[in-house]
Amino acid sequence: MKIHGVNTAVIVICVFFYHHISVAATTNRQHEPASDIRIMIDVSGSMKWNDPQNLRAPALRLVTSLLPKGAQAGVWTFGKFVNMAVPLGEVDNAWKEQAKQAAAQLHSKGLFTNIEDTLGTATWDWKEPDDGFQRSIILLTDGLVDISRDTSENERSRSRILDIILPRIQKSHGTIYTIALSGEADDVLLQQLAAATNGWYEKAETAESLERIFFRMFEKAANPDTLPLIDNSVLVDESIEELTLLIFRKDGAAPSQLVTPDNLTFGEDSVPDNVNWNHENRYDLITIAKPMSGTWHVNADVDPDNRVMVVTDLRMITTTLPNNISLGDEYTLYISLTQEGKVIEKKEFLHFVKATLTQQSNDNQWEWMLLDNGRDLDEIAGDGVYAAHLGETLLKGEHTLTVDVDGTTFKRTHRQVINVYDSPVLAAITPTKDTATQGFTLSVMPRAGMIDPESMNITAVITDKDKNENTLAVPRINNSEWRLGLADHSHHQRYSAEIEITGERPNGKPVNVLIGPLHFGEDIKQNEENVANQATESDLPHDNTVKEQVMAPAAMEISINWLSVFIQVIVFNILFAAGIFFGIKTWRKTSNTISTPWDDLVHE
Repeated sequence: MKIHGVNTAVIVICVFFYHHISVAATTNRQHEPASDIRIMIDVSGSMKWNDPQNLRAPALRLVTSLLPKGAQAGVWTFGKFVNMAVPLGEVDNAWKEQAKQAAAQLHSKGLFTNIEDTLGTATWDWKEPDDGFQRSIILLTDGLVDISRDTSENERSRSRILDIILPRIQKSHGTIYTIALSGEADDVLLQQLAAATNGWYEKAETAESLERIFFRMFEKAANPDTLPLIDNSVLVDESIEELTLLIFRKDGAAPSQLVTPDNLTFGEDSVPDNVNWNHENRYDLITIAKPMSGTWHVNADVDPDNRVMVVTDLRMITTTLPNNISLGDEYTLYISLTQEGKVIEKKEFLHFVKATLTQQSNDNQWEWMLLDNGRDLDEIAGDGVYAAHLGETLLKGEHTLTVDVDGTTFKRTHRQVINVYDSPVLAAITPTKDTATQGFTLSVMPRAGMIDPESMNITAVITDKDKNENTLAVPRINNSEWRLGLADHSHHQRYSAEIEITGERPNGKPVNVLIGPLHFGEDIKQNEENVANQATESDLPHDNTVKEQVMAPAAMEISINWLSVFIQVIVFNILFAAGIFFGIKTWRKTSNTISTPWDDLVHE
């Protein structure tokens, strides 16, 4: 791990603690928009296999329990039909109780996966921007757009999402956070919805990861105030009105416990009157009203996803970077501590404050001491609002930015995760759903803010295994997608594609990017080897394209032989069981012994 330091201030924090200290300036964050979060949960029948333990329920309970009071939220479930599980309204105790009951009623009985109606119904009132709300969607699904057995109708529904609903959400400044559960989900669509709205996409490899993924999406959508949890200890100051601890638990872990500043230890079964303890198999969510000031300890495993969230008038306000930014972009951050929405400037307290910024990405870590000195990157000394510039360290990949303030008697922390991309578009090549052609489809989708869609021109160069090249223009088919059908490209051969994108950034800066090579298809020999390995995997779900590719003549012959063996085994077992049954019955007629448990089993 590399540690890099800089002498110049990158971010500076202004600090204030006690209520009686005067304040001097107001911040442009004084009137922060309230959160408006729409949650959409797939209840289609395929969830029986992808979420057999119905772990969507504790994940939904977690997110809805954490929503801040005063926010606006609603929950919708969808299969063939869309149901409003929790009506859209202001979050309060009654709303949270409704959400808890709705989570208990989640099921896997839906016949289809109607993503179109879900997005349309849940955001019907998002028509124009509203500065009073920060609008977010959290969408979980494990399937494709599926409203009919007619594949062409499904394609039209998918197109309406991209042509009609997505532009409306973009216009209303909504952000879409998507979660794909299982390999059957439409990853391209879910990534496109996130990319087009500067949102976030994650793939849940198993249902066991849903709770953590839902929490990460909540953090992005709601941006809660937090305290640093260091070695399972947290300093709670007098300004904290409410304290919420999220403690993730591993299988077989001992029950979690809390230790108060005056050394009182309690757990789920012995909570004080001001504590609400919600216990789930994989996490504990503990809310404490008017917590005692001092250092609290958590008796549980240390976990990087554990959090301490607070309600307080003493807040650290930090500029939120876009979820997705382009390589080479530079951003200015503004950070302050505020009291009742006003920036605090009291120099006597700033003198004793230690503030740091840590940036983590893969094996690199950068750390800066933050100063309010008016020099270098800081704009005005001692004003409580500090400018900071990030650029050179924003390398390609995922970055975690953490700002920490240690004011001796209080602490604050703010954490945000961003992606830095070297391409302004998302490109994917997938097998076509048209089983008659057995070809492929190239899709290219712009990432929000990285390129002006109206300026884009896309060309693809397809190369086969013999190095023959074919240059094709990729047409725009809807508001947010450029798509090229490759119907004459066989699944039995291997190809590569290089994609050239030209256009302009929203600020007019020219863009010229070459993506690839992207490989697709298989060579014939490799496909034949894969057939024998896959032919007996009849329990695995496949779409029609994969079935036809796998079920070559050799594979069909193997399947028929196994079917014959299977029938013979069944017949043998039936005859064997009948023999035992009649043998025991005959034996009982000739025996006067006391009945045994085996006799009872035969009678049953």
